[in-house]
Amino acid sequence: MAGTAILASSESRARGAGRSEVMTTSESDYFYLPLRDAKKSLNMRINLMAKVSKIGTVLKSRGSDYVLTLKLVDQYESPPGLSVNLFADNMRKLPQVRSTGDVISLHHVQMKVNNGEFYCTYNGKLSAFALFDGKSVLDLSPYQRSTNYVAACNFKKLLIQLRTNTEDLQPEHGLGKPSATLFCNLNAEEMLSIVCKVLHVCETSDGDMVLFLWDATDSPLVTIQMDLDMEEQEQAPLHPEMSLLPRETLCTFPRLGTIIRSTVSKDFKGASHIESIGYWVKLCNVIFEVQSGLWKSAFTPSTYICILTDEDNDVQFRQRIFNGRISSKVDRLPFSVFPWPSDLTETDFAYSSYSTLMESLAYPEVIHKFRTIVRVVASYPWRAKDLRSRASGKYRVRLTIEDSTARIHAYVYGEDGEKFFNGYPAVDVLGERMKRLLGIGDSSRTVPRNPPWVWCCLKSYYLDKNDPWGSRRYRIFGTTLWKTP
Repeated sequence: MAGTAILASSESRARGAGRSEVMTTSESDYFYLPLRDAKKSLNMRINLMAKVSKIGTVLKSRGSDYVLTLKLVDQYESPPGLSVNLFADNMRKLPQVRSTGDVISLHHVQMKVNNGEFYCTYNGKLSAFALFDGKSVLDLSPYQRSTNYVAACNFKKLLIQLRTNTEDLQPEHGLGKPSATLFCNLNAEEMLSIVCKVLHVCETSDGDMVLFLWDATDSPLVTIQMDLDMEEQEQAPLHPEMSLLPRETLCTFPRLGTIIRSTVSKDFKGASHIESIGYWVKLCNVIFEVQSGLWKSAFTPSTYICILTDEDNDVQFRQRIFNGRISSKVDRLPFSVFPWPSDLTETDFAYSSYSTLMESLAYPEVIHKFRTIVRVVASYPWRAKDLRSRASGKYRVRLTIEDSTARIHAYVYGEDGEKFFNGYPAVDVLGERMKRLLGIGDSSRTVPRNPPWVWCCLKSYYLDKNDPWGSRRYRIFGTTLWKTP
């Protein structure tokens, strides 16, 4: 019967069988009992085999050890489950559980109770562990085990039982509350839990980690509060982190959906669970906020991480969202565009292919012409009287544009500017058009702005033929800003 086991020592088992010899540990079997019966074995050294329902974060104990807390469940112990505190003098000696629902075998742990709460402790010197995939697969070998772990003769039967008796042990049940929030439903300054994929991890100059998170949906539209007159001294940021990502990294990102950066302090002890990329995780108790119109998040002292598998229901739901979006012309558009973009602009290439900004950033060739939907979050200059060069009389403007996947600079220059601004209208007419484009509702440029979604044609080009990718830029062409209130 799958569950926990009270260890019958080799000597006592031999005596019970009427034999005088003593069996070695490797020859003995373990009597596995349900978790509910393990609670009756206070202060005894016992063995557990159960499913992991919750993965805590690795923390520093009051002494010199590290401690990891896991929750265990079986068919008789409902979530959140029985707590196991595992201690070791090195983080790498602790179990690295890949996913909730995986099976753990623990030898020589001690059952205790505190204020009516049952738990057991694992001592790195006396105890041993092994981790097994929780899915019904043919492989019965552990994917991680301690150096002193010796498998029992009957562990295979128990492992198979735990893998097959999963009706009440799915990861989402084990995780319990809080439920996961999609990026499209984020609220600023709230403690939320999310299920997402870790696309990339980098380190800041201060030693903190930045996680690049994605869940196939688009983050909510936000108002812009940047002072347009400060654009000359301090450009609108294109991303929350300071350094640019290499092109090789951008090419690995999904072409649809918002990628949100999450800052993890170097003091956060649970980061070892997510040092690798490509994993789906559930991040609980994470704070989200908006800076310069960009969503970002940060871990809190109460944040904890659960590694998920591709078979998890929340993961599969997000995968279905992405598959549906990537195959649909309408669903590829930003969520907040609907019912349709503003008619503030019109383009010459109405039937050319639509691309997101991330698709263009990852385009295999330097030069890329495409039609897209963006918001203009900043402009330098932005006042109508300054849009043209005093020396040449030509338009020269740097716009900061964004969609749900990325934010870039795009230039309006010369003949493209003449096309964009529909010739050389009067300053007051041009000023009204710029206000509408930038979402300025009155004469003040500092109040929160909500720029409209507009169609535009973009073309990438390069400045230096010896460094085409390093000198790549974008310009707007074939687009006219023509509507006036």
